Amino acid sequence: MQAVVIERPGTFQIKALPDPRPGQGEVTLDVKACCVCGTDIHLLDGEFKGSAYPLIPGHEFSGVVAETGPGVTHVKPGDRAAVEPFMACGYCYYCKTGKTNQCLNGMVIGHTASKEGFRLDGGFSEKIVVPAKNLIPLADHVSFEAGSFIANLGTIVHAIRRAELRPGMSVLVFGTGANGLIMAELSKKTGATTVVVTGRTRSRLEVAKTMGIDEAIVADDNQEKTLDRIAPLGFDVVFEATGSAKIVEKTFRFVKRGGKIVLYGLVPAEHQSMINPFDICRKDLYVIGSFSSVNTCMIAGELLASRVIQVDHLISHRFSLNDWGKAIDTARDPSKCMRSIVRMG
Repeated sequence: MQAVVIERPGTFQIKALPDPRPGQGEVTLDVKACCVCGTDIHLLDGEFKGSAYPLIPGHEFSGVVAETGPGVTHVKPGDRAAVEPFMACGYCYYCKTGKTNQCLNGMVIGHTASKEGFRLDGGFSEKIVVPAKNLIPLADHVSFEAGSFIANLGTIVHAIRRAELRPGMSVLVFGTGANGLIMAELSKKTGATTVVVTGRTRSRLEVAKTMGIDEAIVADDNQEKTLDRIAPLGFDVVFEATGSAKIVEKTFRFVKRGGKIVLYGLVPAEHQSMINPFDICRKDLYVIGSFSSVNTCMIAGELLASRVIQVDHLISHRFSLNDWGKAIDTARDPSKCMRSIVRMG
C-alpha cells in the first residue's frame, strides 16, 4: 500500500508499505477519503507537542471494511464506515465514569507513531488497521468525503451539548473554518433564535450566508459596533472556535450576563489569555471547556444520514494521495481554501 510518512518535522514521503493485517478486535479499512486538518499541518511543521516520528498522519477519514480480525462480529467486509479517532483505554477512572475524552491513557489515531498496544497510523494511507469499536456506520447515500467529517462533527455535537443550548438562545461563533460554520448551523437548527458567526476571511463569510446563519460579520474595525447592535446585552452562548488566545479574551466582551463561553478551539499550551476573574464572578458567567467528543460521533453520522447537516459544499479542494504536499500547502491559506480533502484510488 501507499501512505504518507512524516519522517521528521518538515520532511515527508509517499512510501510503499506492507498491507496491514487486523489483530484481535481490529479491522482493516480501505481508506477512501481523508480530510486535511490543521493538526496535520502542525505535525508536519513539528509544532504538535508529544508526537513521535516517523508517523502516518490523518485522523478524519472514512472507507470500506476490507478484513476483520478475530472476535469482530458486528461489522463485515464491504461495510462502509467512518472512524472515531480517539482511542480510550476503557479501564481508567475517567473511562469508567463516562468521560472517555479525558482518558489517562488516551491516544489519537494519526497524531503520533504507533507504540506497544496502540496502532496509531493515520488515514493518509490506502489501508489502515483500527479497533472495530471505533467504527461509525456510514449510510449508503452519504459520500466518503462527507463521512470523513464525522470525527469533527462529533466534537461539534459535544460542544453544543456542553453549552446546554436551548431553543430561544442567542449564539455567537468566533471562527469561520468548516467547524465554526457547522457549529453555527447546528446551533440554529437546535433552536437558537439568533446565530452570528464572525471572522476575517470574507470568502468563508459568504459561505456562511448560504447555511441559514443569521449574520456573518467580518472581523474588522466595525466588528464590535456591529455585534453590539445585533445583541446589545450580549449573547447567551459564545463559542470560541479559532484556537486563538486573543480571541478567548474577546469572548468576554460579547457574552451576556449569566451567559456561557465555550472554548472549543484548541489554544496552544504555551499561549496565555488575560482574563479578569471579577467579570466571571460579577456577571455569573460560565466558562466551559470542550475537548474531543464523548459518544457523539454516532450522532454525527445520523446528522449526515438524515441530511440535517450537509458538508459537501464545504470541500473546496480535492487531491490524490500523491499530491498530499499540495493538499497541505493549499490548506495553509484560509483565504483560498475552506477544506482540503485527499481521495484514494
